[in-house]
Amino acid sequence: MPNVRAYWEMETKYHAVCDVMSRDRFLKFLTLIHFQDNFNVSDDAKKDKLWKLRPWLKKLREQFLCIPPEECHAVDEMMVPFKGKSHLRVYMPAKPHKWGFKMWGRAGQSGYLYDFDVCQGPENPDKERSDVGVTGDVVLKMTSTLPAGRNHKVFADNYFTSVLLVDHLKERGIHYIGTVRMNRVKDCNMMDEKELKKQGRGSMDFRVNQENIIIVRWFDSKAVNLLSSYVGIEPTGSVKRWDRKTKTHIMVPRPAIVEAYNKFMGGVDLLDMLSALYKSRRWYMYIWWHTVTVAVINAWNLYRRDQKKLEPRIKPMALRRFQASVGTSLTSAGKGKIKRGRPLSSPEPDSTPPRKRQHSSVPADVRKDGIDHSPTWETRQRCKHCTGNHFTHVYCGKCNVHLCLNKDRNCLLS
Repeated sequence: MPNVRAYWEMETKYHAVCDVMSRDRFLKFLTLIHFQDNFNVSDDAKKDKLWKLRPWLKKLREQFLCIPPEECHAVDEMMVPFKGKSHLRVYMPAKPHKWGFKMWGRAGQSGYLYDFDVCQGPENPDKERSDVGVTGDVVLKMTSTLPAGRNHKVFADNYFTSVLLVDHLKERGIHYIGTVRMNRVKDCNMMDEKELKKQGRGSMDFRVNQENIIIVRWFDSKAVNLLSSYVGIEPTGSVKRWDRKTKTHIMVPRPAIVEAYNKFMGGVDLLDMLSALYKSRRWYMYIWWHTVTVAVINAWNLYRRDQKKLEPRIKPMALRRFQASVGTSLTSAGKGKIKRGRPLSSPEPDSTPPRKRQHSSVPADVRKDGIDHSPTWETRQRCKHCTGNHFTHVYCGKCNVHLCLNKDRNCLLS
């Protein structure tokens, strides 16, 4: 929708929203949402630029961290799109959304976000910096909630990576792979890009220091440098590439470190892809909406994980259907049918021909809440609950399904 009000307008009305709450009531709720008592906040607390949102962020982070962590984690930056006025807004020309709030995140391979923080700029009143630099401190903070000595693996790009950072994580029993800028690696004489280019695509060079940290330079279309504390070039695999000279596909040698990085680095990017954009005049509402979206995505990832453990295995719902199911449960479970407003003086014109009603699955907590499932007499259709080919006139107005109700079967009660 182009704006929030369009959900209630006659031409673009969306009944899943407008039938639950009136437009004015929804807009009133938005103006009344607060996460902190503005009259009961100390001056020290207000030094935090996110003090208006801090209780919500703290509670949400605690809930995310309750889930046992996966083996592999990616640390990266996220962007919450925002073009209004705020002292926390940043400009990042390389991002799809160039203006907005920058967040740090640690996500698993599934896209589940375990830990996060909002970047507050160079004046962030945090503790003193360590020897790994500002960006290295981000990785240390995001991994501080990982249990030590469990052989977890962390992946990050060259914005964060340094030899000192890998050393710090290695001391805690956390392995690391990341692309690295060569100005952060001292006294390392390796073949330059021109020499590797002469040897052809797939050529590589590597060095290992006294702490068993390896740096690998691999040439594909250009040279890329990677640093790791647990994987090197072996076993060397291959990857299919298009050769412009011969106009054919060729197999290019690829070291194991590159394969591992490409496989596990995309957790935060996957989460970003699933997020959406909302609008508000209050800048911190953008961060709140983004965290609500992330919470739903995290719940969906947990749902998919649990579905894989079921026997027989059931195909999980897509994210869109899962979001709709959550919305239906929150607005319908334990509540009766909503009747509000005055009827129109003339019925709405219906230019579309009548067609068979399409039913979607109703969440279990709505079906079994025992509230306002009153039967009505409608056009005869197939029962939604029966396994056999039974037809019925009885219709549940809350669940929007036909159900048998006769002396032989009571699917409405079931």
